[in-house]
Amino acid sequence: MEIVCLAFDPNGYLLATGSMDGTAKVWDVESGNEIFTLKGHTAEIVSLQFNSDGDLVLTGSFDNTAKIWDVNTGEVIHTLSGHTSELSCTQFDFTGEY
Repeated sequence: MEIVCLAFDPNGYLLATGSMDGTAKVWDVESGNEIFTLKGHTAEIVSLQFNSDGDLVLTGSFDNTAKIWDVNTGEVIHTLSGHTSELSCTQFDFTGEY
């Protein structure tokens, strides 16, 4: 697994990593234990970020999609598709109720 990107949650308790195999992982920083493997992209994940509450992760992939994940369940909430080329950057500025 080659890690391409990483991000800490706003509180510094969790770390998310994106890799060349199309998965992201959420880790407990204190213990170093993996909490979830986020599976659903079909190409490498090159960008990811937690929202300001730390309960969602946004991933961007070379499969031309972005996905929003629930950190508490490890499930994908939305797949954002429609791009005709690879995504190389994401930004999560969502601060309202979901």
